[in-house]
Amino acid sequence: MIRSRMLLLSLLSSTALAAPVLAQDVLALDEIVVSGGLLPVSQSAYGRAYSILTAEQIATRGLTTVQQAIRALPGVAVEGSDPYNTQVRIRGGEGNHVLVLIDGVEATMGENGEYYFSGLELADVERIEVLRGPQSVIYGSNAATGVIAIYTKRAQTAGTSYQTGVEYGTAGSYAGDFAVRTRGEKGELAFSLQHRDEAGFDQSGDGGDRDGSRRTTANLTGRWQLSDTFSTGFTLRHSDQDFDFDADNWAATDADSYIVDSGDYGKRRETLASVWLQADTLGGQLQQRLTLSGNDFDTKRYDATGSLTSMALSQRETVAYRLAYALDGAAVDQSRQRVTLLAEHDSEVFRRETGGTRYARNANGLALEYQGSYDNGLDVQAGVRQDFNAQFQNATTWNLAASYPLGTARLHGSLGKAVVNPTMYEQFGYTPGFYTGNPDLKPEESLGFDIGVELPFAGGRGTVDVTLFAENLENEIVYSPSYTTALNSDGLSQRRGVEVSGNWQATDRLGFGFSYTYTKSSDADGAPEVRRPRHQLGLDATWAFAQGQGSVTLGMRHVADTWDTQYWGSYATEKLEDYTVVNLSGKYALTPKVDLVGRIENLTDSEYSEVWGYATAGRTAYVGLRGTF
Repeated sequence: MIRSRMLLLSLLSSTALAAPVLAQDVLALDEIVVSGGLLPVSQSAYGRAYSILTAEQIATRGLTTVQQAIRALPGVAVEGSDPYNTQVRIRGGEGNHVLVLIDGVEATMGENGEYYFSGLELADVERIEVLRGPQSVIYGSNAATGVIAIYTKRAQTAGTSYQTGVEYGTAGSYAGDFAVRTRGEKGELAFSLQHRDEAGFDQSGDGGDRDGSRRTTANLTGRWQLSDTFSTGFTLRHSDQDFDFDADNWAATDADSYIVDSGDYGKRRETLASVWLQADTLGGQLQQRLTLSGNDFDTKRYDATGSLTSMALSQRETVAYRLAYALDGAAVDQSRQRVTLLAEHDSEVFRRETGGTRYARNANGLALEYQGSYDNGLDVQAGVRQDFNAQFQNATTWNLAASYPLGTARLHGSLGKAVVNPTMYEQFGYTPGFYTGNPDLKPEESLGFDIGVELPFAGGRGTVDVTLFAENLENEIVYSPSYTTALNSDGLSQRRGVEVSGNWQATDRLGFGFSYTYTKSSDADGAPEVRRPRHQLGLDATWAFAQGQGSVTLGMRHVADTWDTQYWGSYATEKLEDYTVVNLSGKYALTPKVDLVGRIENLTDSEYSEVWGYATAGRTAYVGLRGTF
């Protein structure tokens, strides 16, 4: 049923193309945190910790995938068995404690509550927002430690524009992208297509065949002002990926023998879609929006003979109604005192094989949020949410955040409670005779806070933000000692740390960026949680030359004190070796519309592992052209 409704949703999105081709947008993207609340929040007013990467910053640093972009951000840890199977954790939480949104559509899979970034391209990305801390009031389950919100590009001015790019790299890797965007008096439309064929590297590290990836993504978005009262919009995104991987050797006795060349490969298909209708009445003082959104994921894995070894099918559908009212009589989008109500219904479906058992669950949520700005400079966001679960105990979550200017500094802090429901895999299982689901699992519950200060320095040419955070997690879901099912642990799991980030424009041509995160994450027994680095340091320097026509960026990332489980022998949890990775990128404007771009990843050819047994890519180089017309 959900799959058929997803097809209907895609059809509704496509038929919106028949609508007339908003001259102006209400939101100024460089001044607000779009995903910060039930309504967007001004950056200076937002009380929670966040990071924003813009398209300009992405281009200057030579970044090509989302996981590259967020690796050096404070509070974020990215580890993977390969570049196409990465996990993202925020503030020492688990991967399924992070919610991923693409153009407002939830992109996490029902199977494990995560999103496999797997080379998610940046060519069409306008902005990435990383929100840290409990976000369950706004987004429900799976947003306990943070949200990663990705927004694609739209036409910035009236008329039609085109963007294209090509890139060639080591061992025959190549990529290409094309986009067309148009804006008229009443609406706008954007279409993009990206393809990347990455030659990859040998994941086993023994010099065998390269394990690569081929991914093609198409994205279509639009919005229209139907009348003075009504506006509508949609997004439709589809991605196909084929990827290679090596096999696990369960008879291994050490890291070198754990991953072996096998010729295995996989196919991943994903579709995201949404359509919305908004009504602004009472002179804009009352705003209502109805949204239907959903996702559809299909992942299959095969051995070298082409025999299917595993598959996972999951779909999610959400119907949401949002009502916002300006308490001060202004239009909602300009109001300094506003309250927002959200009511939504979620449906999830999960299957492990075609024609196999179909697992489904439903939930309803009701949230209320207040956003207020006061004349003394204090800004407050406060909310409460009640989730009604068909399979679990109902949950109440809440949060409170505030921002306050103190001279040239800004104080900010937040406190909140969040929940994470068991994943479909943890609840239902899928491997008869080996892994059994646990229908008695309780949702995980967390209580967290942060407090920080943002300080300018060097006469306003630099800014530094220091944030302390802490979280207690109850009912943490862990594997049994035999790894045959999942259990709720007794006691509290704790996360403590500090995040430091900043930038400094030393001269008109030389700028620096920096970040450092200290995270201490331990389970209920006090043991370190796996794949949560204790120390992460990021530094980058950008030098502009030729009157701004060109720039070069040198970046360094150092990771230390990471623990991971060895899946051989006694399954011991041991410390991985510390490592440092250096990247170099640059661009030069050949003409006002065409740039020459290049980058070298892992410049020093460092050998390291993010996960026990898996190698990482050595030095690779890329060169390409980018044009905007």
